[in-house]
Amino acid sequence: MDRRKFLKDAALSAAGLALSQSLLAEESRAGAIISGAIPTDGKRGAVSTGVEDHLPISGYVRERAHRIPVVAEVDVVVAGGGVAGIAAAVSAARQGATVLLVEKANFPGGLWTGGLVLPVLATHGKGKTVAWDKASHGFCAEICDSLLQSGGAVNPLNPLADPEAAKHILDKTLLDETGITTLYNTAVCGVTMSRGRISSVLLDCNTGRIAVRCKVAVDATGDGLLFHYTGDPYEARRYHVSTSFRSGGYREGQLTRHILPVPGMTYDTQGSFEAIDGLDVFKISRLQQEHRLAIWDRVQEKKKEPGFEDVYLMEVAPTTGVRVTRILDSLLNVTLEDTMQWKEYDDVIGMGGSSARFTYQGKEIPASEHPIWQIPYRALLPKETANLLVAGRCFGYDQGIAWEAREISTCMVTGQAAGIAAAIAARDGIPARSVDIPALQSILRAANARLDF
Repeated sequence: MDRRKFLKDAALSAAGLALSQSLLAEESRAGAIISGAIPTDGKRGAVSTGVEDHLPISGYVRERAHRIPVVAEVDVVVAGGGVAGIAAAVSAARQGATVLLVEKANFPGGLWTGGLVLPVLATHGKGKTVAWDKASHGFCAEICDSLLQSGGAVNPLNPLADPEAAKHILDKTLLDETGITTLYNTAVCGVTMSRGRISSVLLDCNTGRIAVRCKVAVDATGDGLLFHYTGDPYEARRYHVSTSFRSGGYREGQLTRHILPVPGMTYDTQGSFEAIDGLDVFKISRLQQEHRLAIWDRVQEKKKEPGFEDVYLMEVAPTTGVRVTRILDSLLNVTLEDTMQWKEYDDVIGMGGSSARFTYQGKEIPASEHPIWQIPYRALLPKETANLLVAGRCFGYDQGIAWEAREISTCMVTGQAAGIAAAIAARDGIPARSVDIPALQSILRAANARLDF
């Protein structure tokens, strides 16, 4: 063999070996989808994704190992561009962090805009000194006040938004902040990890599969995708699923409820209270089809009523109303009992409100009797991954407060806190659980968040 060719081949082999060792240093935990990575138990081969818990499995295939290009390095990756993710991204950027916000749809707002879950509920609850006390301040109030002032929402108590106005104010807020890059049409598909920390977040887009390195990550996906991929403990819950829609063409005086800022327009939902596995993609896809057909029929029947001939179907929500799927088993899960007893936490980062009747100790309790409640920082922290925070409907809470914990207002409250904490952790190079709580609370108060009863 030619000596020069031999040395060249040896050098290439050494480089390839070094590259493979570098890639394998960033391992996945059980549950992650990482091409060519090795689970932390050291076993090669297929890595379970938890699909077996939700779908029948007929076998497995193995994806070919390949290199994933790193296209950016930032302080904070926020997964999910719903209201929790936007609150986190903006709040982190306001603390000087560089942020990449990733959203699978081509618009901001998540279920608020894409799911047509238009009323911002649980902004108030029973107060200690007043009958109906405002819980949601800070970023939530900032967005809602902007919409109300511009005519993009009605009803100051629980703002009911026009979805296009909401998309406008959210995109404008993101673009006005220095340090945020937003990727739409991009789905989180995995993570790489090293020594109990997320090293990079893997993304799928039309460009291909890419990776973004980060110091801290915020899971605001609503479905807990990041903590699912890291292998942190969580509970998969069933909940009812619905599809919202908007219809227009109503004449003055014909609407008595669900009156939107756009004249002659209203919204409603199609669904049932059956407990459904929101992670069963076959079931959810079929429901979406059935809901669309039923919605069409409902509007056509409405058009047959005298005086309603001009009514028309404007939009069926592009995002199915899956309310609850994965819920983090956090360092401290909030319970219904805590919320009913005015529980106080040293690490409080925000307040939740009330929006619906619920059962407590065997009795039906009206929303007006549910106290405003504190949310501890520990409810945003997974038990294992050091540089991950969780915001939105998948933070740690029990089934008893699922209705309030997943509301738009609570999502923005937890997102704001998670974003500030992520920026602090990234700046100081510390685990998320080591963030100085008084410092975090001071920044939150300066941003008009409410922390006290």
